[in-house]
Amino acid sequence: MYIFGSVLCGLYGMLFCSCAYYSTSSGLVGGISSIAIPVAENDTAEDAIAERLTERTTDGFVADGRLRVVDEESSDAILILRLRTIDDKPFTFTAQEITEQYRFLLWIEVDLLRGNDEMSLLRLNNLEGWGTYDAALPDEEGRDLAIENALDMVIEEIVDRTTSSW
Repeated sequence: MYIFGSVLCGLYGMLFCSCAYYSTSSGLVGGISSIAIPVAENDTAEDAIAERLTERTTDGFVADGRLRVVDEESSDAILILRLRTIDDKPFTFTAQEITEQYRFLLWIEVDLLRGNDEMSLLRLNNLEGWGTYDAALPDEEGRDLAIENALDMVIEEIVDRTTSSW
């Protein structure tokens, strides 16, 4: 009975130890485990959208949890965001050819650079995000929500594409 108990304890011990260690760090490209996100560059006339892009992208990486968001000096990589273009285009019309809805569009470029030598690890050109809004609504109920939807689209793509191969 004593031998059986010892063997059983030994098997449990081996099973526990074999499953105890797990690490995801080996899958990180170039050993990257942290990222810095400076304020987005902006080629548009609307500074608030670029600032929101930066804040919301940071929030997206924090929520994802695969990379730590830190300052540039401490980071393994730097994520450069560029808000290239925004546009409000008529989207739906009434029978009298009056615009009922607009589609807000934005285009973003992204560069992921390794922190120590600034080697490009990833480049995403012309990421597009959009949202629609009712032309009759005030901005805070219409256009602002469309901007948030457009940002959600590109941020999801940025986080997914930046971390997908990791």
